[in-house]
Amino acid sequence: REDGSILNKEKLHEQLVELKSIDNQWNKSVYLSSSGGSGGKRLFFATDIKQNLLQRQILVDMMLKQNIISHNDICLNLFQSNNIYRSFEIFNDFCSIANCTTLPMSTSANDEDVLDVIEYFKPNILMGSPYRLMQLAFFIEKQSKKEIKFEKIFFACESLDEIKQRFFKRIFHCSIYIGFYGSAETGVFACQSPKYSSTKIYLYPKDLVHIEIIDSKIIVTNLIRKRNQLIRFDIGDLGRLISNDEHDKYGLIEVFHSQRLVMIG
Repeated sequence: REDGSILNKEKLHEQLVELKSIDNQWNKSVYLSSSGGSGGKRLFFATDIKQNLLQRQILVDMMLKQNIISHNDICLNLFQSNNIYRSFEIFNDFCSIANCTTLPMSTSANDEDVLDVIEYFKPNILMGSPYRLMQLAFFIEKQSKKEIKFEKIFFACESLDEIKQRFFKRIFHCSIYIGFYGSAETGVFACQSPKYSSTKIYLYPKDLVHIEIIDSKIIVTNLIRKRNQLIRFDIGDLGRLISNDEHDKYGLIEVFHSQRLVMIG
């Protein structure tokens, strides 16, 4: 932003409303995400389709290099897929870009069917919101079938507290928890690696986003998505940058407090 000001969600939503009234192409050739509006009004954030895909490719490239995902993985996807919420699609895309198998069941699949798919395909990565994964864990706990084992759990949409982690370790025999970070407006731009499992520290590609910390607020500039580009956007969370080699392709951010661990639209 030329004046150096910070863009907050309220200002952004005003801009979206104005854009809709003056640009008759605002809804053409765009990737739409659902962005919660102030006062409960729901708005939609539009960005370029190809640039959005490029953002995912950059993130997956980091995931492959950091041993977060590999082409040998089989991923069970229990994320949400309806009402213009994108998490289910996003994680399917991550798998496709990484050339690994995805089992796209979605959050609405019943637990009996999910368990059948687990036993048939033997996925090693479980993906979903902690709430949905708890539901599955409770169901599996009641079954007398052989034990279920996952190498990693990918989660988003809410935090994964220690109580859930202990429960998942007992039911899923898994101790690597990979959180994803972003928003409907910025897209997903950071995630954890096995090294930072169960922490609040996330890696992000420096060629994808520029992050500033101002008064502990996380300020994000998206360097890839140029349509309705976010410049110095206050994502609404608190955190700090962790210093690492300035020549490293990836930065580190610790998120102290998040309104949503990731509300990916």
